[in-house]
Amino acid sequence: MQRWAIGKTANRRVLGSLNDLAFQLEVGLSDFPDRTLLAQSLWLARTPLKVIDYGAPDQATLAAFAARRALLAASVR
Repeated sequence: MQRWAIGKTANRRVLGSLNDLAFQLEVGLSDFPDRTLLAQSLWLARTPLKVIDYGAPDQATLAAFAARRALLAASVR
């Protein structure tokens, strides 16, 4: 059994983006039923989102990891 918690969101823009991605996944699953879940997630990761200044989540993730790596490298010196 799973437990659920429902609460007020701190950022409605993020919630809107999550709802949009959920809808896009639903459409992707119906339009491309042979696509694996990994392929679906990679497809969704290229979706531009307003909440990250119309960037794609895959590119935003790479940029965040690169920035963290740079900060860690600078702190070691």
